Amino acid sequence: MDEIDRKIIQHLVADGRMSFAALGRAVSLSTPAVHHRVRQLERRGVITGYGARVSPAAIGLGLSGLVALETEGSLDAIVAMVRAMPEVEACWSTAGTSDLLLKVRAGDPPAMERLLVRLRELVGVDRTRTTILLDTQFEREPDPAALGVGDP
Repeated sequence: MDEIDRKIIQHLVADGRMSFAALGRAVSLSTPAVHHRVRQLERRGVITGYGARVSPAAIGLGLSGLVALETEGSLDAIVAMVRAMPEVEACWSTAGTSDLLLKVRAGDPPAMERLLVRLRELVGVDRTRTTILLDTQFEREPDPAALGVGDP
């Protein structure tokens, strides 16, 4: 990945709907050259997708939490069960006292409580620890241009 690839990624993170022509102007390449570079970044798994960002609060999911799961048994089976729960936005394997960390969303405290009960009742879940998130101070995508990372 070179400096032009980093600039392409930076522009697409800021505006995933940017046209290849506008992107080409921004990085001083022709439209076909930018198209080729973007496709290569996609094929190599550097760019993993595009999408709209939705306000969870605007769609009735204003309460967020992180739920650490201590488990016993098949992690794959537990991951499959939590993947089927629409309230679970993300699931990470962790090192330390918990095995999985979930990012969850609910509409209100009673809905969050019902979700936590369902999580505790899953076969193989021994214990949960929940942190309710009050406010997101910031979230961002990785910026390889700012960090100077990637292949030379």
